[in-house]
Amino acid sequence: MKTKWFLPLLALILATVACTWTDIAPPSAPVIEPSPLPTFAISTLTPVPTETSLPTPTSTPDAPIAWPKDLGVNCRYGPGIEWEVVSTLLAGTTTEIKGRTVNTSWWYVSDPVNLDSFCWVAYDVVDTGGNLNIIPIVEAPIASVTNVTVDVLVAFITCGGDNPVNFNGAITTNGPTTVTYYWEVGGDAQTTTADTTLQLDESGTKKVASDFFSTDCGSYSVKLVVSSPHEISAEKAFKVQSP
Repeated sequence: MKTKWFLPLLALILATVACTWTDIAPPSAPVIEPSPLPTFAISTLTPVPTETSLPTPTSTPDAPIAWPKDLGVNCRYGPGIEWEVVSTLLAGTTTEIKGRTVNTSWWYVSDPVNLDSFCWVAYDVVDTGGNLNIIPIVEAPIASVTNVTVDVLVAFITCGGDNPVNFNGAITTNGPTTVTYYWEVGGDAQTTTADTTLQLDESGTKKVASDFFSTDCGSYSVKLVVSSPHEISAEKAFKVQSP
C-alpha cells in the first residue's frame, strides 16, 4: 500500500523540482556596446608668414672717366704716338673711357669733339675716376690710306720722238701700315706698272715717284692706284705737245 502511493508522490516531487530549476536558470550575459571614441576638434592653424628678405640692391658702378692732368691732350686714331691725331681732350673736360690696351697704357675714349666717334689717349697724360675694373680690352684699329695725290712733269717736248715723263705722287695714312700701289697710264699710249710696296711706320705722307714713261706728243692720263690695305687712287690728265 505504501509503495503504491510512494511512487506517484516521488514523480510529482521531481516534476516540481524540474520546473523550479528551469525558472532559476542564470540570465544570459549582457551585451556591452562599445563606447564611442572621443572626438577632438582639430584646429586649422593659419600659417604665420615668414619675412622674406628683399634682395640687396646693388649700386650701378660709376662709369670710368678721364680728364687731362694739366693742359689739353691729343686724342689719336690708334693707341700710340705713331697714329694720327684726330681730336683733342681739352683741359677742364671729361670723357668716358670705353676700352683699353692689354697693358692699360692707352685708353679708348669717347671723342669729346666729334660725337659718336672714339679716339685714344695715353694713360700717363690723364687722370681717371670711376670703376676702372669694368673697362674691356679693345683691339687697335687697322690703319688706312686717307689721301692720294698725283702730278706730272714733262722734261722736254719734241713731237715725233720720245719725251720722258716724270710722275710724282703722295700717299697719306692715319697710322703704321704697309701700302701696295702701282701706276696706270691711259690715253694715246697705255701701260701699267708692277706692284710696289711701301712701308709706313707712322701716320703721315710718303712721296712716291716714277720716270718709267716716255712718249710722243699726245693726250694722256696717269693714275696712282693704291690696292692695299684698301683701294684708293688719284688721277690726272696731261698732254705732251710742242710749245
